[in-house]
Amino acid sequence: MGRAGRGWRAWFGERRLVVYRRRNLEARRLALLWTGFSGKLALILVALLFVSGAAMTLYYSPAPGAAYDSVDYAQFQLPFGGVVRGVHAYAWNLLLVVLGVHLARAFVVGAYKAPWQRAWVSAVLVVLLVPAFLVTGDLLPWNQSGYWSTRVRLGIISSVPVVGEFVAGFLRGGPNIGIVALTRFYALHILLLPCALVVLLAVHLYFIRQGVLTAPLSGNPSARNAVPALLDTAARLLVLFVVVALVLGVLAWQKPVPLGDPADPTDTSYLPRPEWWALFLNQLVTIFSGRLAVVGTVLIPGGLVALLIALPFIDRLPERHPARRKKTMLAAAAVAAVWLGVSVIGYVKYYVSAP
Repeated sequence: MGRAGRGWRAWFGERRLVVYRRRNLEARRLALLWTGFSGKLALILVALLFVSGAAMTLYYSPAPGAAYDSVDYAQFQLPFGGVVRGVHAYAWNLLLVVLGVHLARAFVVGAYKAPWQRAWVSAVLVVLLVPAFLVTGDLLPWNQSGYWSTRVRLGIISSVPVVGEFVAGFLRGGPNIGIVALTRFYALHILLLPCALVVLLAVHLYFIRQGVLTAPLSGNPSARNAVPALLDTAARLLVLFVVVALVLGVLAWQKPVPLGDPADPTDTSYLPRPEWWALFLNQLVTIFSGRLAVVGTVLIPGGLVALLIALPFIDRLPERHPARRKKTMLAAAAVAAVWLGVSVIGYVKYYVSAP
């Protein structure tokens, strides 16, 4: 009888332990959005971009000439139109920075290792998708900067072997950049790319939920604080959304995003300046020209992307602490130093030395 009683108590104790562990896991899964500030901020910025973008579509006309006039009207005559456009522009650039920081943090703490390989790959794909929004959105105002930057980018795309001419021709929609190109860029920017971004973010969050949240480097998972309720999480996200919107709104109010002159396809003297995030790629195209153009347009960028995606399958050692991953950290630091150096050279060339 005594032995049976101890057996039942042990069984119930094990059951309580299982229930506790399951509840703890659910709480940690509920805390998904709070595992890192950069991840939370990225989600908030995506939501803010969707809201501000939807507001701008109410006044935008995707046709050459009319596109510029509609943006001009929204920015300079419509109440708070310039602020909405500025918030949209600043949020895209900030999102790219935040995603880069988020990916760098995941790399430093070894969050690409098992069981987070799929989450890492999906995060890399999200980071690669964001510049596509910037590229397609650049043409929509139909100003000088957007028009000539698009011509340069399509020229770079066309230099890619095998598929370059086809992709550039499809995006252009004809021999010149006109209404077909503007319509296709508009459709990509407001329909196809947002759908792809939502899907990738959903897949990324799903892969994180399938595994265990990234443990601290101390190795003690209980060191993390779990968010106790879904409403608490939603409330905190709402507060963060309001704060970010206000900060970017004030920035857009004090420093409006310039519109510039209308696009003039005959003004071949206009020299567009690459965006900060494209300085590295632009300099690669400048360094490797002629027969070596494929090195700057395909081999180096493609090699870096392939290396990021394959990283979880290359570095399979369980060690996560950066101090014990010296070779990996040194290699990453060398790549980052080259990227920064080439970008600085491009900045000096286009923003300091240029007339």
